[in-house]
Amino acid sequence: METLITAHTGADGRPDNSLEFVEYALGCGADTLEVDVRRLPGGNGSETLAIGHDQVGAQAPRLAEVLRMAAARPGVNINCDLKEPGLEAAVCRLAEEAGLSGRLILSGTVDAAAPALGAEVYLNMEEYVPGLYLSYREKPDFELEAAEKIIAVCQKAGIRTVNIYQGLVTRRLAETLGRAGVGLSVWTVNEAWELKWFLSLGVRNITTRRPALALCLREGREP
Repeated sequence: METLITAHTGADGRPDNSLEFVEYALGCGADTLEVDVRRLPGGNGSETLAIGHDQVGAQAPRLAEVLRMAAARPGVNINCDLKEPGLEAAVCRLAEEAGLSGRLILSGTVDAAAPALGAEVYLNMEEYVPGLYLSYREKPDFELEAAEKIIAVCQKAGIRTVNIYQGLVTRRLAETLGRAGVGLSVWTVNEAWELKWFLSLGVRNITTRRPALALCLREGREP
């Protein structure tokens, strides 16, 4: 199975969480584009969902517009990285209204027990393995303990892919997950040598700010 390439928000020098980035990502050849999703302050309807990492204001692009743009480009998936809890149903509803059936991925603050409503889930390991980053530094073989915990969550919820910071990935972790039928989505991979290694490892997805480079390397060409 060919490794998928996801254009991280702000890819190839475009402004983060902007319509300019969305337009670029939809046309650059990447398999998926990623946007960060939050709710406007005080809002509670799907029309108040907007894209932004740490906060969103009145001028932030609305998620509904982003989804309409994506729907007009068949073949490109969209990964909504949820930056706050409780957004799953509203995001899925907007995607269905936009005609994005089968093309929506949820990552970030996703509740594994919540109905995905037709979306694929890249389950963030840090949400389900307490003390993930410190334990990696302090505990020998913690990667195997972390793998065991996240595999149990994925199998119970029927989730096929774990999303993890690329600096925590070892071959042993990838192989342990793979034997359990769980794939890896890694973020954010930007250097050529790192992209080559993850491509050779056969991870399910690479999220990168340099999709043009990643696509070139995936094709076996040097930039």
